[in-house]
Amino acid sequence: MSYVEHFQQTKKTEYKDASRLAFDHNTSILRPAVTEITCSGEKSRVVLTYESGKAQEVEGRAPKILDTPANRVARMLKYRPPIVSGEIVDHEDVFRGMSDFQSPTMQHHAANIARGIDGRILEGMFGDAYEGEVGGTVIPLPTGNVIPATKQSGAGTSATGMNLEKIKENRKRKALRKIDLGREMLFMAVTAEQIDDLSNEIELTSADYRAEAGPQFSRDGKLSMVWNTYLIEYQDLPTKLVDYGAGEQLVQRVPSWIKSTIYLGVWSDAKSDARPLPERVEAPLLMEFTARMDCRRIDEKGFDEIECLIG
Repeated sequence: MSYVEHFQQTKKTEYKDASRLAFDHNTSILRPAVTEITCSGEKSRVVLTYESGKAQEVEGRAPKILDTPANRVARMLKYRPPIVSGEIVDHEDVFRGMSDFQSPTMQHHAANIARGIDGRILEGMFGDAYEGEVGGTVIPLPTGNVIPATKQSGAGTSATGMNLEKIKENRKRKALRKIDLGREMLFMAVTAEQIDDLSNEIELTSADYRAEAGPQFSRDGKLSMVWNTYLIEYQDLPTKLVDYGAGEQLVQRVPSWIKSTIYLGVWSDAKSDARPLPERVEAPLLMEFTARMDCRRIDEKGFDEIECLIG
């Protein structure tokens, strides 16, 4: 009996249950820190954002209709190709693993989808945004939203890794844009490299500094917060080459954002399927794991890129 026949008769329900558990145990690292909305249909989704305004005083007792002027902007989430991971079932161990969410097969593909979602979130953070009812206006990340790798204390001008001056500058920028940091958590994704850079900062060992603004550690000993900025450790951040006057240097692109600035549109959440491949002579079984999502900035006030020298 072929794997297709075995699957149809005995494995389909087990496979669906196992894949759901595998997805539950391999979740996106960045997804909890962005705003998520449900999308449907083969079209884009409009997200409205407002510039900050102020309420007005209305005199008299009679009710009055007041249209408070507002700079209202529409940003677009786009229907995009799915994130896909798959494998042809051509081995008995792979077939048996379809019923066990802890099997290497199920864990591998569920983790691939989770990393794919994280990758799409990072694309939305650093990439172009689309403005207008039909998304006709392209908004690249402004250069003014980039904190250069040369930012440091003192008079130094060379590129540096992550340091407290960059973190404080990042927080200051958000506050000057009138973001309520008492209401909005400030997130920053960092790699092990930036964690190591921060561990060398003298201020982090000072009892006076720790009492005022951090750092804070999680129960498992990870550095989780510095200067009221929540750190999410994520190892696959993008890099780029930048010339600061002495030749190109490789820098990490570290994102910092508030949740209400980054929107993840979900057309189809992570799911699995399996189907025969009739075009193949032996008609094997194909496992497919998919998700369809798009991520974009809905404004630039709540997002900054921090350049950090690597090495």
